[in-house]
Amino acid sequence: MNKEKNLIILAIDTSCDDTSVAVLRDRSVLSSVVSSQVELHKKWGGVVPDIARRAHTENIGKVYQEAIKRAGINEKEIDYVAVTYGPGLAIALEVGINFARELSKKLGIKVVKINHMEGHMLSSFLLNRNKKGKLEIFNNKQIFPALALLVSGNHTEIVFIEKIGQYKILGETLDDASGEAFDKVARMMNLGYPGGPILTLLADKASKKWSDKNLGFLEREGKKSIREISGRFGLTIPMIYSKDMNFSFSGIKTACLYKIRDLRERYEKDTDWSYDLSREFINAVSKSLSTKLQKAMDIYPSVKSVFIGGGVSNNKYIIREIGDLARTAGKNYFMPEIRFRSDNAAMIGIAAYYNILDKKNILTKQEVLKFDRDPMLKL
Repeated sequence: MNKEKNLIILAIDTSCDDTSVAVLRDRSVLSSVVSSQVELHKKWGGVVPDIARRAHTENIGKVYQEAIKRAGINEKEIDYVAVTYGPGLAIALEVGINFARELSKKLGIKVVKINHMEGHMLSSFLLNRNKKGKLEIFNNKQIFPALALLVSGNHTEIVFIEKIGQYKILGETLDDASGEAFDKVARMMNLGYPGGPILTLLADKASKKWSDKNLGFLEREGKKSIREISGRFGLTIPMIYSKDMNFSFSGIKTACLYKIRDLRERYEKDTDWSYDLSREFINAVSKSLSTKLQKAMDIYPSVKSVFIGGGVSNNKYIIREIGDLARTAGKNYFMPEIRFRSDNAAMIGIAAYYNILDKKNILTKQEVLKFDRDPMLKL
């Protein structure tokens, strides 16, 4: 695990609606600065690409200077600049790429192009300034092969990791990603944006009667099997009987739309049902994720670890369910620190570190001039 090179890596991420710059020394995070655009997009109920691009353009220089200052380095000490080139919003990615290109020219340093999802996948490998982290007691033979569950606003994937740099996507979303479904259901409930944190707060107030451990009443009432549904209102767990490891959340989104209309006709106040529905929706998404991950573990019994990454991994119910599944199966379970779960540049820096070690995705001067964003990039 410890391949110290004393490299200073300046990392940039402008893949969606957060402008982020981080400085790493090898795997250690010296600084991580994120400028959020949530307030800008809140009134629109989601990310508006052109607004995101303008905000990135206005903020990236200031975020860069702040990251350098917090890291306590001179920009001339930077060995590499790493930047997300996909997947993401095309016009947002372009801002980070152009900034990296200018830095490369100004400082005479090489550029490393990074897949945003690889960053999420490897974010558990980050260390703090004192070189401490969750994986320090492990070696590669104890960690790999592994499975990664990546859950974000635009992606839901299960990835088989033979070792760092060797990946195979086992399953992915066929339509809406899990994070997108959270935002859309929250919008239906007039809860605002982003939806995930708000739905979680409401779910915390759900009736104990409808909790995971008290669902026997559903069978007694002659309703669907407890395995198929997620709580009081009978939302079906997405894709639970499909034989593959793909995901689909458009169906539960539509089911919530009709359920919300019905509930508003039956009850005077949203508070009469919104807590329980929020919990049930999270139950359904969480059980869909864990069901597919279980299929992957059944097919790949030799895996030693499970990683989770992406903004949706901030959801305490989801990380708890996935953690219980992994530990019950006797697997190591790794999740990033909270500050590295949502989009951030530190995760781009750790992915760059391993790419540099493997001499991958390091661009020549000519390639720096020509390389472009890839909004639909896959692992």
